Amino acid sequence: MRDFEQAAVNDFLDSPAQRSLLGLVYGRRRIGKSTMLVREVEKRHGFYFEAIKVSTPTQLERLGDALGRYLGVGRLALANWEEGIRSILDIGRGRRVPAVLDEFGYITEAEPSIESAIAAAFGPGAQRDSTNRTRLILCGSAMSLMRSLTSGQAPLRGRASLELVMQPDDYRTAYQRLPLGLELDTAMRVFSVIGGVVGYATDMVNFDLPTTSSDFDRWLTDRVLSPAATLHYEATTLLAEDPYLAGRSALLYNSLLGAIANGSVTAGAISKKMGRPVSNIDPLLRRLIEAGFVVRHKDPIREKRPLYALSDPFLQFHYAILEPHGPALRGRDPSQLWMSRLKQVFDSQVRGPVFEEVVRTWVTSFGSDTTLPIRDHVGPSYVNIDGTDHQIDVLIAGHNETPAKRKIFAIGEAKAGERLTVSHLRTLERYRAAFGLAATEARLLLFGPDADERLSEEAQARFDVEIVDLERLYRGS
Repeated sequence: MRDFEQAAVNDFLDSPAQRSLLGLVYGRRRIGKSTMLVREVEKRHGFYFEAIKVSTPTQLERLGDALGRYLGVGRLALANWEEGIRSILDIGRGRRVPAVLDEFGYITEAEPSIESAIAAAFGPGAQRDSTNRTRLILCGSAMSLMRSLTSGQAPLRGRASLELVMQPDDYRTAYQRLPLGLELDTAMRVFSVIGGVVGYATDMVNFDLPTTSSDFDRWLTDRVLSPAATLHYEATTLLAEDPYLAGRSALLYNSLLGAIANGSVTAGAISKKMGRPVSNIDPLLRRLIEAGFVVRHKDPIREKRPLYALSDPFLQFHYAILEPHGPALRGRDPSQLWMSRLKQVFDSQVRGPVFEEVVRTWVTSFGSDTTLPIRDHVGPSYVNIDGTDHQIDVLIAGHNETPAKRKIFAIGEAKAGERLTVSHLRTLERYRAAFGLAATEARLLLFGPDADERLSEEAQARFDVEIVDLERLYRGS
């Protein structure tokens, strides 16, 4: 688990405040939220309760039984959630102790009034005469639901001392889970399939990961493409678990995710693909962004042309490979289908988009200030040459409140499966020239597995060209 998230939880639990505190921890399934919280509860002798999808009376009965065993007094009879929350907070009478309500979405879905009960328990009146020091954490995986707890006029707005949104690991952290010494090119291909979700690299692939580059095809067909693979159904399960995305609109959300994964990355293109006006698509996109399924990239130098991408490599893989080719995979040998058709789809529709996101992560998080002293605005963009728009994978611009007036500091090209050559550099030079005065001093960044000799020699002789190969992406700055 990343140090920042652990530190944030520790800071909340160790707060010297002489009252009970409320915290929220949420994020995608299987990224390690519960593991981290259970570890802290056990270490601090606190209370942990995992809700299940049942009616409120049954949930309260389960909670009363768990609380009674924790306190050693036998099952508590809880009439309602107001009494349940009060009983949980009472375990911290005179001492700091963590209490976790996990899978909180199941609780509030069955009983929305629990939010008001918690708000009242943490209000000024309830806390004034209390000696409780409980640190109550609400944990959940339904991102949009958890975000709504503290937004707008929600009862819990202003009550939480911690709101930690946990994200999947980046590609560098994910690499540490792979077999020691695995080639970086293979590591990047594995990341393009399962991303940075720890559960996808452990139990959901039967703790089996490729050990060499030649083992990648075997692993993929056995652990991901096989009809018996649990990952086959993971994406649809993620949507079904979020009450804001489930139900009658689920097909619309699935179609929208599929449109983005297969190249429709502007609102206009998505609208055309789905046969619906942009005004109808916009609220769906907003909901998917809130739920953590889609990211919105602003163009660094344009006001109103955002690009959309799926937030996780596995989602890209699912909607480009598993979802459209599911029937064929169930009816044929997956290894044969992979070699004959899907490998090409993977290279064009999965590796490429995922590598572009990795490149933007490197620019914002790992590139040094010497390499990139200016990183005020980073994102994809485009340039028009002779009436044709050319996609730019990463553009870096300086600060200015008006996007159109920003100076372009760097222009980057990302090539996931190609050796970088001088022709790629010449393409970037054309793009820079087309931007005119705004980009006269812009650096040219080339990202790829490696570079040929001619390009390496020219880059070494120039101050405006940077080559970022896999070694530098994973280990350098």
